Amino acid sequence: MFLRKLFSSKNKFAWVLIDLVIVIIGVYSAFLIQSYSQEQKNKKDQERVLTALKIELEYFRYRMFETSMGMRGDVREFEATRANNSYTDFSDYRFIEPQYDYQTIQYALNLQNSELVDFELYNALQSLFVEIKKVEHVERLLTETSRKYETIPEGLKKSSEQYIIMDARNRDNFTRFITSIRDRGQISGRISVASQDALQLINSLLGAEKTKEVERKILFDNAQYFDSEEEAVKLGVRLFPNFKKEEIRSIYQEWEKSKASN
Repeated sequence: MFLRKLFSSKNKFAWVLIDLVIVIIGVYSAFLIQSYSQEQKNKKDQERVLTALKIELEYFRYRMFETSMGMRGDVREFEATRANNSYTDFSDYRFIEPQYDYQTIQYALNLQNSELVDFELYNALQSLFVEIKKVEHVERLLTETSRKYETIPEGLKKSSEQYIIMDARNRDNFTRFITSIRDRGQISGRISVASQDALQLINSLLGAEKTKEVERKILFDNAQYFDSEEEAVKLGVRLFPNFKKEEIRSIYQEWEKSKASN
């Protein structure tokens, strides 16, 4: 009796209500489908951005640590020279820009979608970016200072006014040069640490499986820079401790095969 009344043509309100419910269900279903599609798109976009960031930051993590160690050794050597009341020919220090590839870092910092780069990762990348700009500035100073080195002509008497002036300029610029070398080493060290901090966040977002997949690609793509398989294994284990020696050896051998087939 109830259903007969409900579906009766005379009960217009019931039909309107049914139509409204159908429309609501349709709109809500479309919303769910669209939300799911957007969520999947965000996940893919995030993975692409994080993968590119990881590749870029792994370079800074390793290379800037090596630079920092190298600059420490240079400072000790130059300080010893200056302590002996002398200076070296520092005219060959020059840096041709761009020295560093950080386009992905800039891209990530300019993203408006916080679902791709959250606040914590943004802060880590911003801190890293500031240090990169600092080291670029110092390298410009080093290039400018090295160009001020004056080669004293042979046979010029040390007692001459020209010699005294040129020698004094070289000594002053040598002191500035050492200061910039020290700054470059310290900033490079901070870049390495900042890269490592950001990478911890990136690895966590990527997950263990994807992280190792990206690291494998990095090892394969850079196998050409190793002089031997043993060197690749030794350095690879130090850079990526999640890999066993046998895994790195396998990656290097795979690269050798691909090189031979090309």
